Amino acid sequence: MKRFYTFRCSKMLVHFFTPILLLFVFSSANAQTNRYVLSGKVIEDGSKAPIPGAGVKVQGTNFAVGANIDGSYSIAANLAPGTYQLSVTYIGYKTITKQISLGSNLNVTTDFTLAQDAMGLDEVIVTGTSAGTTRKQLGNYVTSVKGEDLNKAPSGNVLSSLQGKVAGAQISQNSGDPAGGMSVKLRGISSANSSTEPLYIIDGVIVNNTTTRVTNTTGNYDGGNFVGSIGQNRMVDINPADIERVEVLNGASAAAIYGSRANAGVIQIFTKKGVAGKTQVSFNSNFVISQLRKKIEVNQSPVKFGGSVDAVTQDVLTPALTTTSPVTRYDYQDYIFRTGYGTDNNLSISGGSENTKVYSSFGYFSNQGIIKNTDFRKYNFRTNLDQKINDWASLSAGLNYIKSAANEKPDGNSFFSPMNSVTIIGNFHDIFRRDASGNLLAVGERGRVNPVSVIEDIKQRQEVDRIIANATLKLNPVKNLTIDFTLGADNSAQNGTTYIPPYTYNVNPDFFGGGTNLTASQNGYSSTANNKAFLFNNEINATYQAKITDLLTSVTQVGYSYQYEKSQYALLQGRGLAPQIRTVNGASTQLPSVDGRTELSISGAYVQQNFKYKDHLFVTGALRMDQSSVFGEDNRNQVYVKASMSYVLSSAEYWKKTNLSDWWDTFKLRAAYGQSGNLTGIGAYDRINAYNGQAFLGYTSLFSSFQLANENVKPERQDELEVGIDLGFFKNRLTLSANYYDKKVKDLLLAQVIAPSQGYTSFLNNIGSLKNTGFELVLGGTPVKTDNFTWNATAIFNRNRNEAFDIGALRLLSTNPGAPVAIIDGEPLGVFYGTYFARNADGSLVTNAAGIPQQARDGAGNPLRKVLGDPNPDYNWSLVNDFSYKKFGLRVQLDAVQGGDVWNADWRTRQGVGGGKVAEQEQLGLLPRGYVAGVYAIEEWRIDNGSFVKLREVSLSYNVGKVKSISDLTLVLSGRNLISWDKYKGYDPELNSAGQSTILRNIDFGSVPIPRTFSLGLQVKF
Repeated sequence: MKRFYTFRCSKMLVHFFTPILLLFVFSSANAQTNRYVLSGKVIEDGSKAPIPGAGVKVQGTNFAVGANIDGSYSIAANLAPGTYQLSVTYIGYKTITKQISLGSNLNVTTDFTLAQDAMGLDEVIVTGTSAGTTRKQLGNYVTSVKGEDLNKAPSGNVLSSLQGKVAGAQISQNSGDPAGGMSVKLRGISSANSSTEPLYIIDGVIVNNTTTRVTNTTGNYDGGNFVGSIGQNRMVDINPADIERVEVLNGASAAAIYGSRANAGVIQIFTKKGVAGKTQVSFNSNFVISQLRKKIEVNQSPVKFGGSVDAVTQDVLTPALTTTSPVTRYDYQDYIFRTGYGTDNNLSISGGSENTKVYSSFGYFSNQGIIKNTDFRKYNFRTNLDQKINDWASLSAGLNYIKSAANEKPDGNSFFSPMNSVTIIGNFHDIFRRDASGNLLAVGERGRVNPVSVIEDIKQRQEVDRIIANATLKLNPVKNLTIDFTLGADNSAQNGTTYIPPYTYNVNPDFFGGGTNLTASQNGYSSTANNKAFLFNNEINATYQAKITDLLTSVTQVGYSYQYEKSQYALLQGRGLAPQIRTVNGASTQLPSVDGRTELSISGAYVQQNFKYKDHLFVTGALRMDQSSVFGEDNRNQVYVKASMSYVLSSAEYWKKTNLSDWWDTFKLRAAYGQSGNLTGIGAYDRINAYNGQAFLGYTSLFSSFQLANENVKPERQDELEVGIDLGFFKNRLTLSANYYDKKVKDLLLAQVIAPSQGYTSFLNNIGSLKNTGFELVLGGTPVKTDNFTWNATAIFNRNRNEAFDIGALRLLSTNPGAPVAIIDGEPLGVFYGTYFARNADGSLVTNAAGIPQQARDGAGNPLRKVLGDPNPDYNWSLVNDFSYKKFGLRVQLDAVQGGDVWNADWRTRQGVGGGKVAEQEQLGLLPRGYVAGVYAIEEWRIDNGSFVKLREVSLSYNVGKVKSISDLTLVLSGRNLISWDKYKGYDPELNSAGQSTILRNIDFGSVPIPRTFSLGLQVKF
């Protein structure tokens, strides 16, 4: 460890002082120059409106500025006399470059008129290196989403706002909790047990997006972790109103520059910057209403099987009960759900001079959940500073502080969740009954926890404090050379508490993890947990542009990065609480505590070479080498390569001379190959056989885990080939991008069973492979464009096929909801593999004499198993239509998923306890007695159709314009998740109680439904 820390500290010192040395080395680099003032105006073609923020730069130098509010710009530059290229870029517009000659005239005026660029070939894309490149030069596809498109129907979560806007992405919401987590899969599943969530980078800072539970309630009092990662993931901290644009790097070629961290792709977020000129103040306020979108049907039968309501036996699952008793049926949904209200407010200030530009914002977000007594509040502060130090050095820095608090209830995978507490009881119980002392009574045939107690008495609260900071020093010591040094840190602290009061009624002991030995003195539970995470990264990059000939130019990039992560998790818990006591130290029985600490580092260097021939043929090659403290000693160095080619036929002179160029504007062919790795599957100390201590006969004894450490462990590795085409017609009013990819992940990290005689039961090893193949289509167009009316449309289609191979023996996983999830050679990852119905030759169900379907069995009577369903969708698509008429704007977005089976544990449970519609049919005599009991254990009965078409976003706006001292006023009415056309028997097929889990997907077990939201907003600029 001493060597490790010495090595790390020395590296950090080198990284810190390198740019300072560069300042001295190049302080006299620019000699024999004149002071020129370059000025002009940047306006939009057609409307002639100014384009504030448009970037004006003298190519090959560090002299650059953003256009002011009125579109004007001015650059004071010390340059040697000669000829230079002055270019202007802005998102959504074609880049324009003009040649200027600098001589005796020290004041040069150049105006620019930018035309919109539907294909975005001139758009600058940043792919992990200091100097971005244009989309024209990329051999791989990169999705870029403007910040304004994220906020037309505000959601408060950047990942929610990205849904349906990214090619090759499956973005789904795991829960309808106010701060419910999101799952993002880019081009399918890229691992088995490791994370397949993308790497997130904000303004050059690698940030934390893990999900760590600090409100620790499971299905029993013994605590522990859920199967899968549920709850908040940390992208909920980021304020969408601060975002300028988001770039999504799907493929390995685009993400290869990040090496061992990029198997699942990369999502880069760029926040807003200050604009020189008059200070601009913007204020946005939204009032939000959240509602349950769909109620499920419940049993309305006036009778139940068996005796009284509180009979111990379960009526539906006990076919011997033939007598019936009259009951009153309740719809518990009317109690647990409510209409939630919230607000989303953002204030930003932007301005400054040509040398100093500042952007600052303040945000407050508050949202009640549709489950009673749940809510989420978040405060955001951000400031971004851009400072020009001198003619060849500039500094940019950013600081983001987030503070949030959430009142929660136990969620999916817990029998204490509000959803499960009503699902596991028949709907004929009066849950509001109390004893003579006013205490709530237990309900259900087994003494279940009362849903009213869950809603009103269980207290869970989570608080988060987080700081994300970045600083970049950019140097341009000599012409065509750019050097930048970036520092970034992400420091977060989560604190959570859970309190379950002592219940006065007799609750089934099995539900509290105590079995038959649980006594009254052990009733009541309390826990407190803390999770601290610190991520630090810095990198230095150098970019040199050279003109080899008049036709051939070169861009060479080299860089080095160092990243360090440290986390600490602590849990205290106990049960057996006296009345009014909520702290762990007041518990009579202290449960096992947890103290988890990790520390790791990763460093890497890369070199990348780009060649451009005649501005239509582009070739790129790169190599990166990584080292990490988590890799095994013999695999300490990992090398990744990438290569890409882009050929833009429509930019060639011969194309421009043909008749095709009159209507065919863009024709680009591209191909890319890349490698990347997955660091997340290797724990900080998985390469070491660690030992824990415990007391034994008054002495300290040592014991190891059941998994043997692998000293040669290495990251999973991905190879991907991508080919694509970009087309544009009729002045790019009709565009098409098509991508095909074939990627293979090898060296999967899986637990391998070994002989117990070795002293262990499993061994973490690099075995097995995954394959993803698919294609993506992005069709865009402007069907109508007049002076007053414009219609823009975008359609995205994604299809992915996943397959596991070389896995070996079938791996069947056990889960809380009972989902039989399996890894099988030749099948998609995570299929549902279980028992099924026996069928006749014509496909009809085999039934017994009573008409009850039978389970498929072999000749010896043993249950047979097969693949029942696949959580991976066959394909997904989205359609976005933007209409503008004079001052009105309308945006409509449809998202769809076809295929993707769901394990509907809740629906099956409702039938078993007598609260569902199938149980109703049996009680009314429409199904034979014993029907539910006969099919209840057959796992195929729980597979449900997960296909849907969802009205994801609708936004209607009216731009009032200037009103007295207000320079611009806009009113917006919007809605999200308004309608879902599906055949799903539950609330919403988009849910997943396993959260961000890679292997467990499309499992519905106690998840809060995704609400339908309406928002009324006001946008003001001063």
